[in-house]
Amino acid sequence: YYAFSWTGQCGVYLAGCQDGLDPSARPHVPTGMRTNRRLTLLPASLFSTLGFLTSLILPSLSLQAEGEPYPGVVSTGKGSGAEAFMDEFMATTAREASVPGALVAIVKDGRLVLLKGYGDAHLKEGQPVDPQRSYFRVGSISKTFVGLGILREIQKGQLSLDQNVGEILPELAVQFDHPVTLKQLITHTAGFDERLIGLGAPEGESLETLPDMASKQYPGQIAPPGTYYNYSNYGYLVLAAVLEKSSGQSFFDYQRELLGVLGMDASFDRGSLDTDRIALSYAKGPDGTRMEMPYMRLRYYPAGSLYATGEAMSRYLLALATGFSGSDAISTDSYTLLVGNLYSPEPSLSGSAFTFYERNLRGLRMVEHAGDWEAFSSLLSFSPDRKTGIFFSTNGSSDPLLREKLMQAFADFLAIEKPVLPEPVEPALSLENYAGSYRYARYEHDGMLKIGGLPMQVDIAPSGGDLVATFPAGFSEPVILRPVEPHLFQSADPPVKVYFHVEDDRIQGVSGTYMVPFYLERISPLEGMQTVVPLTAFAVLTMLACLFLPVARTLFIRFTNAELPDLEPEAEEEERKAFRLLIAAAWAHVLFLLGTQLHMGILQQHIVEGVPRSLEALLYLPYGLLLLTVILAARIPRVWNAFSWGPGLKLFYTIVCIAGVVFFQLLWYWNLLAPVRG
Repeated sequence: YYAFSWTGQCGVYLAGCQDGLDPSARPHVPTGMRTNRRLTLLPASLFSTLGFLTSLILPSLSLQAEGEPYPGVVSTGKGSGAEAFMDEFMATTAREASVPGALVAIVKDGRLVLLKGYGDAHLKEGQPVDPQRSYFRVGSISKTFVGLGILREIQKGQLSLDQNVGEILPELAVQFDHPVTLKQLITHTAGFDERLIGLGAPEGESLETLPDMASKQYPGQIAPPGTYYNYSNYGYLVLAAVLEKSSGQSFFDYQRELLGVLGMDASFDRGSLDTDRIALSYAKGPDGTRMEMPYMRLRYYPAGSLYATGEAMSRYLLALATGFSGSDAISTDSYTLLVGNLYSPEPSLSGSAFTFYERNLRGLRMVEHAGDWEAFSSLLSFSPDRKTGIFFSTNGSSDPLLREKLMQAFADFLAIEKPVLPEPVEPALSLENYAGSYRYARYEHDGMLKIGGLPMQVDIAPSGGDLVATFPAGFSEPVILRPVEPHLFQSADPPVKVYFHVEDDRIQGVSGTYMVPFYLERISPLEGMQTVVPLTAFAVLTMLACLFLPVARTLFIRFTNAELPDLEPEAEEEERKAFRLLIAAAWAHVLFLLGTQLHMGILQQHIVEGVPRSLEALLYLPYGLLLLTVILAARIPRVWNAFSWGPGLKLFYTIVCIAGVVFFQLLWYWNLLAPVRG
């Protein structure tokens, strides 16, 4: 669910496996708050999706005609209230989101009351979604099976929750900037940076062992463990390596055994499945048609490679909602650990359970996980107290908030009334203290795709007795946040709470939960869109203007009848060289921009698999651009004092030098220089 964007017209890729974007991703939206169009503290709509981007190059397939009912295959619950509820949701909200097909399972009061497939698994062949036969890719829900394996090892006494990873995988842990425990991996609080390059793997590539892969892919840590929640695919790659080491089995063998214990028709190994039964996923293109998404292999395969039928996921949902009653998968004590809270940024906020995260659904605590990859989008959410839950998976959607809309509709189905909002209180600090620019922390701080974090910005400012959150990238209308406790603020619809982390009366960041837990780090105004976008525009437009300089100068001389001064041949040649150098530098900058845009636009999947050699070579070019800029700048005194150019041309020459320096600084800050990590 978490996706990232290459600014402007060139989105890079939905690098999912984020939950709730997820993504997830993500995402990820990646995450945030929303009120019908008004509230979006970082939903998935922040980012371009792979489907949208690849729509330019993939063949299109027509959608069902609008107005036709979704064909459905029911295995359980025909004629039930749950079926009527889902039929209505699919006919309205899901249709508006152009969903090709979906799997649904609903458990209520400890019973499976609905298992149904909607729409098509294969649009071209018209193959319907069959809840007993169709395999959907459930994305990051795969992580819950990694967590379940770790839990079983804890139950056997092989591992402990607070055990240091260094005790289990010392060769890997020696790279960590800070020691990490299993609990911190499980709750996404290990402080790892995001890493998108290398997340995918080309078909046919022989993958390293999980410990070697985790060592090679180490992204670094951006915060001390336990500081805040930052969703991490890498953390679950490490957990999978721990599981292998503890169990003495390969990951695939262990999961095959675990899925067998659970009675699930599912597999992490796509090659072991009947290909005809694997649903295809689709993204909606600009012309309204659906494009079939290509299969994309995950290098971090434990984090998002599980394929499962609706029936398999209904068994899993029922087991989760009822405490694995009748199953020897885990003990009662282990189930208590599985669904209990393990991390909260603040007592009144939802946080993380064991692998799963928490949702406050109008006062009802839900434990859930979502997942996205390719164009599949899934959600598994359940209430241990009410033994109730829902699994929902689609093979395409144009609405990144579809799952959130489903959960609000599910709350209506369960007859859960909306809670009364608390009365506002006096904030602990002046509202000015909370004001500033913030950025969703799940982006590549140290990687080439750092620029994906640029649009994930939230600006917060006081307004009367409240705070107003605005989104410079234009993804949402402003959001009103009202103080309800010291450092705790809440929006009106939906009632999402955000907590400001304070240190020495200075805000360090913001935690909250909307679809998934999120953390917004505080950034300097110099890092925000309000500074970066104008500086980028200045540098790029100045370089573009240079391309027209020869024509503009010729036209100026012709129409003003300006007479060029008589110069000595050597002086005239030196001025010509300076002029040509100016134009050459501008062309080099423009060709670099065009080259990177083309690479990011055409080689999206290859970039997620690893940086292509051609792109890496291109990212060495800025060093040459800097050298050209230095040469130009060194000539500024002579240009002003010895050249016969007019004041306008001299000034423009100087501005180009400044633009070249600004351009390099921007590339340096956003890590768009070689050598490229990964």
